[in-house]
Amino acid sequence: MTKQAAIAGAGIMGLLAARELLDLGWKVHIFEKRTEADYHRSTSFAAAGMLVPFTELESSDPMTHAMGMEALELWPQIMRAIGERVHFQRNGSLILSHLRDRPLFDQVTQRITKQIAKEHYQWVRVSDIEPELGDTFERGLYLPLEGHLDNTELMPALIRHLAKSDCRILFGEPVEQLMPHIIETGKGSTIYDLVIDCRGIGAQKALPELRGVRGEAFLVETPAVQLQRPVKLMHPRYGIYIVPRADHRYYIGATMIESDSDAPITVRSALELLSAAYSVHKGFGEATILNTYSGLRPALPHNEPRMFCQPGRIAINGLFRHGFLVAPGLARCLRLYLEDKPIPYPSLLQFH
Repeated sequence: MTKQAAIAGAGIMGLLAARELLDLGWKVHIFEKRTEADYHRSTSFAAAGMLVPFTELESSDPMTHAMGMEALELWPQIMRAIGERVHFQRNGSLILSHLRDRPLFDQVTQRITKQIAKEHYQWVRVSDIEPELGDTFERGLYLPLEGHLDNTELMPALIRHLAKSDCRILFGEPVEQLMPHIIETGKGSTIYDLVIDCRGIGAQKALPELRGVRGEAFLVETPAVQLQRPVKLMHPRYGIYIVPRADHRYYIGATMIESDSDAPITVRSALELLSAAYSVHKGFGEATILNTYSGLRPALPHNEPRMFCQPGRIAINGLFRHGFLVAPGLARCLRLYLEDKPIPYPSLLQFH
């Protein structure tokens, strides 16, 4: 008899978990609190889609770095399986700072370069790899193996891909309670062979140690800017990044704001983000704002992901700001766990 699983949450972690279960021959139901019309407002759509395991060594742990390196290889495989065109590039990334923030830049880049082999980074003259930025910035740290994808293209494509398999996605059905083998919604309780909690910050009642880390961003369009790779600008309050997408579009966001508020972007944040982008390239002054994003990423006290396991129930959480960087590796670990195979990250599993 075919095993049946229920997944709470249709964010990137829930979708990739479903993909692994389907490949193992399971039948899958995904319960998503947002309606289909409102789905694009979920946290996974607010992400930058940056695949930057070296850049994240500024503050991340070895497990996150290892999963990030794995993701650089897994994402092309996943997108080939989806069979739809999704914007994905591996042109590297560039870390920059204005002269006034040079001490912070030196501190951060030193932490990164101390942890990686010399062939994995280059000190570059900015005009050599991003000619349009050469008049503003002289020197930067280039990390050539890094990449990025457009998550706003990927998420709908992944939904369509799963819908073609033995997977049913139930939009507008929030999970009220999740217990071993049992999912409870407003329509009642259903028994499954396995339930998987991928609700992110929505699982805070079940995981009280979770906290929200706020992300804020703008999507803009401007033919006046021609950047080839993500740029991270060092900033006294938080890192600001500019990520190129197709059709002259750019994602401008802040990496980490310690806040549990899921309110819309404030005027202060808007001024900081857009002023920072303008300071990188004056062409952003004429950009059209297409969308704004804000969302809460789930973080555990150590800022590392965990899989909380018990018979009939698994919770995957704590992806922090690294969702698209670690989700493929976490999904692979879920599969290994279900196949009773060794997990490459001993600290990942927590047993109840």
